[in-house]
Amino acid sequence: MTLNGVRYEADRFASGGTPNTTADPISGTSNAALYQSERYGTYAYNIPVSQATYSVVLHFVEMYQESAGARSFSVSVEGQSVATGLDIYSKVGHDSAYILQADAIRVSDGALTIQLTSLVDNATLSGVSIYSADGGRFEEPPAPTICPTSGPCKILPLGDSITDGVGGSGGAYRVELFRQAVANNKNITFVGSKANGPTTVDGKTFPRNHEGYSGYSINQIANVVPSPALNGDPNIILLMIGTNDSWVEENNNGPQVMAQRLGALIDKIINSKPNALLAVAVITPRNDYAKQWADSYVAVIPGVVNERINQGFNVILVDQYKGFPANGLGSDNLHPNDTGYRFMGQTWYNAIKDYLP
Repeated sequence: MTLNGVRYEADRFASGGTPNTTADPISGTSNAALYQSERYGTYAYNIPVSQATYSVVLHFVEMYQESAGARSFSVSVEGQSVATGLDIYSKVGHDSAYILQADAIRVSDGALTIQLTSLVDNATLSGVSIYSADGGRFEEPPAPTICPTSGPCKILPLGDSITDGVGGSGGAYRVELFRQAVANNKNITFVGSKANGPTTVDGKTFPRNHEGYSGYSINQIANVVPSPALNGDPNIILLMIGTNDSWVEENNNGPQVMAQRLGALIDKIINSKPNALLAVAVITPRNDYAKQWADSYVAVIPGVVNERINQGFNVILVDQYKGFPANGLGSDNLHPNDTGYRFMGQTWYNAIKDYLP
């Protein structure tokens, strides 16, 4: 988005905090969209820039609290205090833009640091713009290395009964994914607090770990993040979830509600493991009575994932729906059979193979 000739990019370079959005109209600005998102909590930004002197403009809005004294926090830039006990509501009220500026900020360590510290409730920030009159510039950091240069790449299969492997002969899609990795001399292992599947695949010891929970919904999977799901410190996370959210119409699980749940789960994983690659699946088809609701959810998944991709996070979309074999479901018309799981394993492998050592 652009405001007063300045182009704003997606939220990047934060350590901690939680993203949030509102659809409320924002007063006091010519571009409400800049102020309709925030990151809240106690957290810091470390923005890579060259050695120079900068001016920093900080954009705030009180999108939640509706009384003075309900939120206050402190802000510093490169250790220089910009605000102490800032209460946005007492300055401009609810849903109104507020701006602070810090000048003559000298950066000599390669990163401009903005620290937000909560005092009452959570600190919040909606946007940052940075200027330099002496040649300072943004320096794009190198792309992160997902897998280690030595040893296996640790992959976390995360999801519901389809990750667990219900309907197949054991090991779910993990068997074919491992088979493809071995055939192509890729070094992987699976991590997770649960285990099942064969002991060997093509003569190689099969890593049986996973984090698949039969019957779990999106919110239930969110409850195992970060622990125990991420305890194995995965390099790559394979997330497929949402099939159980479409079980019955009576749950009022409209596609937009499911999309919001998925987005919140993705954000939770990103915040917990920002350097891991998160591969999010478009769920496999279901051909039972809930097909229409599942298909409605399928349609909104790409938008949720692409929003995070556009924000610069280590997220990719993996379509397990398109091309799924017509004979790939078991007798319940819900869980894949071995044919379906082989398709899934190949699809996951194709999506992540370029990241594997």
